[in-house]
Formats: sequence, structure tokens, C-alpha cells
Amino acid sequence: MILTEFPFDFFCDKVLFWERWSELLSALSGQCIVNIFSVWDNIDGEWFGEAPMLVEFAHGTLAVNVHSEIYLALTWNEIFSTEKPRWFSENPEIPGWQEDLDWREYSPLSKFKGAEILRVEVIEGENTLNGLRFETDKGGFSIIDNGDIIAGIPHE
Repeated sequence: MILTEFPFDFFCDKVLFWERWSELLSALSGQCIVNIFSVWDNIDGEWFGEAPMLVEFAHGTLAVNVHSEIYLALTWNEIFSTEKPRWFSENPEIPGWQEDLDWREYSPLSKFKGAEILRVEVIEGENTLNGLRFETDKGGFSIIDNGDIIAGIPHE
């Protein structure tokens, strides 16, 4: 899976986003999170924050991608933690580029494994969609663009 070539459908308009995704996000209420994944850079030994994050459920996987703190994109059952992620093709046009990426359980949100989703909300600004807020029976967390990196942030 080459993530930079994946055809994400980005939205900055909440109405259009909800027309496309409200049925799925509403259906997540009552579902339990199996795991939450992010891409780990094995060369640098840190999270690769440019890649989407995955929220895995028993019946499917939600990928959350945010771009430039403005645009939000989701996919359902199209990107999986069992497939090795690639950022670029085998021969990127960036001299010296090396990558060794893996999906890894996102430890900052590990307490939400097994949590039941109560609701999912869009995080929005003026003409922007910055991520998703998940309210669960174990508290809440957001997957957002946090300064040009995608991160999962637990609510205090």
C-alpha cells in the first residue's frame, strides 16, 4: 500500500462530509475498538505523523487522514494494519530517501482498546475539518492534524 498514491477524498465542508460519512460514523456507536494503529518509522524510531491513523473494529477498519489542518478524509475497509505501509514507491524522486515503515499499536491511545464508541464527532473550524473526536465509555480521544502531523490525543 503506497499511502501517497491512495485516492483519499478530502473534505473541508462539514455538510458534504456528513452526506458521505454520517451513516458509517453513526453506525460505530455501540461498537468496540479492537485497536488503534499509526505508522512507525523503524529507521528513525518514532511515529511517522504524516500517515493516516487506523481505528480497527471487529467488523472493519476506519482510516482517518487529515491534511494541512484543513481537509479530512476517511476510508472504510480499504487500508489495513496487516499490509505493510509504504510512503513512496520503490524509487522516489527524493535523493537519499529510505523508508522502513510498519503499522504499530498507537501507545498514546492504548487505554481505548476494548472501549465502546458512544459517538463520533467532526472537529471543525471556519471552512476546515481538522479531525474526529471519539467519545467512548472509557473517556474520549481525538485524531487530528496537530501542526502538520496526524496524532491521536486523549482527552483529559
